[in-house]
Formats: sequence, structure tokens, C-alpha cells
Amino acid sequence: MAKAKTAKARALQLNVEGLFKLLGGTADDRLRFWEIFKGITTPVEHILVAHQFEVLQGLVNQVQVSAKTLKATAERIRKG
Repeated sequence: MAKAKTAKARALQLNVEGLFKLLGGTADDRLRFWEIFKGITTPVEHILVAHQFEVLQGLVNQVQVSAKTLKATAERIRKG
């Protein structure tokens, strides 16, 4: 999974570099473009990451409940 994320990050980097080359202009122009672009995409990315954390927390909660249930069942079996 880490390799997939690394590949996606690299692809994104190449895409951004390509956009900068197409953009042309001065370094200040490219910086301004990047700041505008980042301002547009950052809130959406934050929402997506926050949602992923919520999903992950839900999965962790399920595992905790399952572990507690398994422990209780094992204790009942042990007591016979």
C-alpha cells in the first residue's frame, strides 16, 4: 500500500511539474499560480482526509468490540 501511495505522490509531482512548464512565466507567476491552486484544492483534500479518519475510527471501534466479545466468549468457554 505504501508503494501505491508513493507512486501516486510521484505521479502528482510529475503532473504539477508539467503544469508549471505549461504555465511558463516567471518564478513569481508560478508561485502565484500554485498559491491559487492550493487554495482551491486544500479544503477539499482536508474534507476527504477527515472522512478517511472517521472511517478508520469506525473500523477501529469495530475491532475493539469484536476483541471484547471474543474475550468474553473465551472466558465463558474456559469456565465451562
